[in-house]
Amino acid sequence: MVGISYADGMLIANELGNLWGRGAYTAPEASRLTGVPASRIHRWLEGRTRAYGDGPVFDRPLWTAELPALEDKLYLSFRDLIELRVVDRFRQAKISLPYLRKVVSSAQKILNDTHPFSNAKLKSDGRRIYLEIVSGTREPALIDVLSGQHAFHSIISEGLRDVAYDGDAAAYWTPEAGRGEVVVDPNRSFGQPVLIHSGVPTAILRLQSAAGRSAREISRAFEIDERSVRAALRFEAALAA
Repeated sequence: MVGISYADGMLIANELGNLWGRGAYTAPEASRLTGVPASRIHRWLEGRTRAYGDGPVFDRPLWTAELPALEDKLYLSFRDLIELRVVDRFRQAKISLPYLRKVVSSAQKILNDTHPFSNAKLKSDGRRIYLEIVSGTREPALIDVLSGQHAFHSIISEGLRDVAYDGDAAAYWTPEAGRGEVVVDPNRSFGQPVLIHSGVPTAILRLQSAAGRSAREISRAFEIDERSVRAALRFEAALAA
């Protein structure tokens, strides 16, 4: 999978509107970048119907995707991608989905933002806002869990590590696995991972390597330094692991 090409991105943009600065990812692409299973992404962003008692029950989405669906296919923006990372951290901390819905809803109201976990205020004014969000759930058991030992702070800071901001919103993400050479930036290649200095998509370099080219040969063909090529290939290998 090489992500959305420029041509495909332009076609999608005609349907979804301007994608510059927003990015566009299918659920499988978002899964590859975040490690969250695609089935879980669909459940969190589209909800699901399940059997309960005498009839079906619909579990509403945790939040609404920033981009509209296209031909019934879910598309996520860059901000959705960052929300995924944080929400996944909450789930890893064993916060149940009913409780998590209350956390998301409380954060949306307090920050006046549909995508609160990619809002810079969580970093700049974190301690006060954390307390407001947790208290806003009005769930004593949840308040107990998230208030103890800076649990909320740990979850948020882990989910937002390596994320840079422009104003209040997340602007780009420098994944740890890219060792400072790779960036996920919605203003570049529709948000697909690229080398910071050259802008070459890492997935393209992975395909070159899979075709049998050495790092040195790829470096010469794309006129980029060999160290960057190796960083891109390590990044792609980490995603595939």
